[in-house]
Amino acid sequence: MHCRVATVASLIGALAACERGGQAGATVADSAGVRITLAPDADSTFASVDPHPVMSLGGPDVSGPTQFSRLAGVHLDARGNVWVADGGSAELRLFRPDGTHWKTRGGRGEGPGEFRRLRLLGVFRGDSVACWDDQLGRLTVFDADGELARTTRMPPGEEVAPRGYTIFADGTLLAQFPRLIAGSSLEPGQLLKDTTRLERVELSHLGREALASAPGPTWLWTGHSQIPLPFTLNPGFDLDGASLHLVAGPEFRVRVFQAGRVSEIYGMARRPREVTQSDVATYAAFMEGALPQPQRREYLSVLDHAARPRYLPAYDHVVVADDGDVWARIYSPESFGAASWDVFNNGRRWLGQVRTPAGLMVHEVKGDTLVGVWRDTLGVEHVRLHRIRR
Repeated sequence: MHCRVATVASLIGALAACERGGQAGATVADSAGVRITLAPDADSTFASVDPHPVMSLGGPDVSGPTQFSRLAGVHLDARGNVWVADGGSAELRLFRPDGTHWKTRGGRGEGPGEFRRLRLLGVFRGDSVACWDDQLGRLTVFDADGELARTTRMPPGEEVAPRGYTIFADGTLLAQFPRLIAGSSLEPGQLLKDTTRLERVELSHLGREALASAPGPTWLWTGHSQIPLPFTLNPGFDLDGASLHLVAGPEFRVRVFQAGRVSEIYGMARRPREVTQSDVATYAAFMEGALPQPQRREYLSVLDHAARPRYLPAYDHVVVADDGDVWARIYSPESFGAASWDVFNNGRRWLGQVRTPAGLMVHEVKGDTLVGVWRDTLGVEHVRLHRIRR
């Protein structure tokens, strides 16, 4: 722990020296051997995204396989097939490149290939696709044709199943174990500062290796529920081989973790953004439209809380493209508005920005195709593929 603190302090010093000296964009290394690459803040477009999708599945008037609820992952495979994890039905649905339904696997249950709480993790060892069950603590692998290949379940015991995010090449899981707090130990008005701790989990014997940690949301305990303070978020992260790219906090930085420590930092020499009254009003308008009473009233009651952050988060989501480029989404209180992304190549050079359509949550970047989930004004989920023009 003392070593980690010293490393973070030296990183802050190196970043400050880099920006003061006007050497943004240069690569430096601090005494701990951490490479830091910062690009000067500029106005440059890397690519554009066609506003009209090349494929759209779902809608308020559809039925059958394209009627989605609580989507828990989307994947575009090498043959152009689209894999969709529908959390509402606990089904894995496969669609051909032309959008026609191919097959459905899974369903709610505990038998082989069934799920209680489905999450699609993505490609695994060639063309196989891995799924995770947050409730059963079970990894399920399907072959390229959507047929059940194997399952691996956590050993029996009292351990709470982790939340799985993605899978490493050796079959270990990138996951987070939930923090359990007894409500009886809390007082109304108490603040709970969360920390996201990501671990590499070997399922067969539940071996655990700490990979990364970052501040998460700050919650207010009302006496019967937890309410997040505005502008406090879970970190965003994605995996590139054995390297974990993570974004958190007000600085426009991406931290890369390897084997439990920061190996490099890259990003933009851009000043943090102070929270404005316009930001607060936008956040409030979103909550009013997204939440029912009385939940809405509780969420709005913390808008002016003394512990609310002074600065906005810089990035809130990161996606590693299949060509190694890293897309970092710039946070906006207008959650369903069009989003701007900083794009970096695998050498950490800033390539410019991309703007994605309003309401689209990007899951994958595959070549010239953007794969994501779009919500319409009714809150109905659609799976969409958009063309990227570079």
